[in-house]
Amino acid sequence: MCSKKVSVVLVNYFGAEDTALCLESLRASDEPVQVVLVDNSPNDPELEKVLQDYPEVHLINAPENLGFGKGNNLGIDWVLSNTDCEYIFILNNDATVKPDTVTHLIQAMEQHPEAGIVAPRIVFAENPDVLWYGGGEVDWKRGGGRVPGVMGSANAPLAMQARYVSFASGCAMFFRRRVLEQLGGFDPKFFMYDEDLELSLRVSKSGWNIWYEPKTIVHHVGQGSLRKGEGVQFLGAWDPKNPNLAFYVYHIMRNRLITMHKHAKGVNKLYFLLVFPLFMTIKLSRFVLNGRWDAVQAAMKGWKSYRKAVR
Repeated sequence: MCSKKVSVVLVNYFGAEDTALCLESLRASDEPVQVVLVDNSPNDPELEKVLQDYPEVHLINAPENLGFGKGNNLGIDWVLSNTDCEYIFILNNDATVKPDTVTHLIQAMEQHPEAGIVAPRIVFAENPDVLWYGGGEVDWKRGGGRVPGVMGSANAPLAMQARYVSFASGCAMFFRRRVLEQLGGFDPKFFMYDEDLELSLRVSKSGWNIWYEPKTIVHHVGQGSLRKGEGVQFLGAWDPKNPNLAFYVYHIMRNRLITMHKHAKGVNKLYFLLVFPLFMTIKLSRFVLNGRWDAVQAAMKGWKSYRKAVR
């Protein structure tokens, strides 16, 4: 059994360079951690080279690319079965932590025994003055997570305010062990996107709170696949120029419908039924005007997949 208080779960998908930086930052943590790395590639030869310098990392080779949620679930299941750690830190492999990040996360958990998740402040690795996540809320009208101040100042008043929130970003989610023992990790129906929102809602429904702690800093390479060249120009996932737009639209359409089907009740369900169709109509119209018929077709496929998933 691992004697570490914290186990960190990472998922790699042909991202050995990012993973190396993440592991380097975790090794420098003031609070020693056990790292469990799930290779979703699988068997990435570049990752094998990286891990030669990190023999302490426990590697799990996924049989195929399982996606974000199921990949993390492999790591979570291993931690629950093989360690007695108190906390499990889900962290993107393209993120890095400061030496005191884990220490502050533990302190926040100890100060808030009602919290099942502590969410850190997340800033852009390319420009730490720009906010990626400063606390989030469920946007029932659009069926997603909403981050006030995203792309603004990382030191804005709200970003610096510790508080309860209703949505924690999957980039960095610090769990109390009992929560994952109780809930079992991410919904395996989701391949990618909004699995963090769905799990945040389940955590809240089960009686736990989510605490946002701005003293804890995580640096994240924000949506690297959506950037142009070597710069930091952010296109936005919904941008018609996004080369991965069809993939994104399919999973967002499918997963948001599944999440709202499971969790939206009463007035929140009414908000979603009134606003989400209008939201998607505007997006699809823009795709048509820009010739992105693949994204329109992806939305229809997402709808059909949702209907099949909830039967």
